[in-house]
Amino acid sequence: MEIGRQRAVDVATQAFRAHGITAPDAVQTAEVLVSADARGKHSHGLLRLPRFVRGIEHGNVDPDGTIAVASERGGAATISGGSRLGPAVASTATAEAMDRAENHGVGAVGVRDSNHLGMLGYYTDQLQQAGYVGIAMTNTEPAMPPYGGAEPVLGTNPIAIGLPTDPVFNLDMSTSAIARGTVFQEQETGGELPEGVALDADGQPTTDPAAALDGTMLPFGGPKGSGLAVAVEVLAGGLVGASMGEAVTGTYHTEDPCTKGDLFLAIDPDALGVSDFADRASSFLTTLTNGAPAAHADEIRLPGQRSVERDRNATTVTVADDLWAEAQALATDD
Repeated sequence: MEIGRQRAVDVATQAFRAHGITAPDAVQTAEVLVSADARGKHSHGLLRLPRFVRGIEHGNVDPDGTIAVASERGGAATISGGSRLGPAVASTATAEAMDRAENHGVGAVGVRDSNHLGMLGYYTDQLQQAGYVGIAMTNTEPAMPPYGGAEPVLGTNPIAIGLPTDPVFNLDMSTSAIARGTVFQEQETGGELPEGVALDADGQPTTDPAAALDGTMLPFGGPKGSGLAVAVEVLAGGLVGASMGEAVTGTYHTEDPCTKGDLFLAIDPDALGVSDFADRASSFLTTLTNGAPAAHADEIRLPGQRSVERDRNATTVTVADDLWAEAQALATDD
């Protein structure tokens, strides 16, 4: 069903408020979830609202936690999120990265003691709209083996890159062949997975979302996706003082405390002596999209181009009937 965008934000906000979350954190988290639905990324939209609420009910979110700089030097800092809702902490970290980039040319901000932050590309879009090159990454609880391994010790570990260009470039991808959130969405909606993206608990290929969630995702591109997932695990986890590998909990099973980490980078092109970067990069991207499409394609599109533009213009979002009913029920909980 189609819901007015502001109505969706208001109901999600009320659901968080009904479960003890402060008004600013409730609004920020609702905005991130609805933004995902506006982009068509429903796996990270209101579908996540019940899971967020369960995390609050299990005591893994501290509505009154303090977000504070734990360490800093020049353009680099690490923030302790005080176990607040992930989108509130991530938004603070994004703003901190921009502040440090303004003063130092580059801002690198790590995050620990936070919670699931929602759609990672939301934050790189904020960075690119402010004129920065934005890079963000986060590690997640184990769902994927390293290339050549059998046990899930790596997260699906997304990475996002945004450029201050017109047309939009906002890459937001997991390092698995399919995002765990997408698998969860297919399970909730009765769908099936493509071939070759997941294994069941016995290590056999599966297209059943429930079996995949009990088993493992596979890295995209074999050793390439695996290598990138390892890098994100160490940079978003170890570099910021958060957990890595099997010690990461709470990003999917929200009844457990969240121990993952995040890393946000804001780069000011002017600091590299390239004052016309945005114009030159925009011209290059326009040339790419104006090229002749392949026989199997109607057009050439950039990562995030269509979805971000939808988000910026959307006045309504599509929400499944039963999910909307559940969201409204959560909004009226005592």
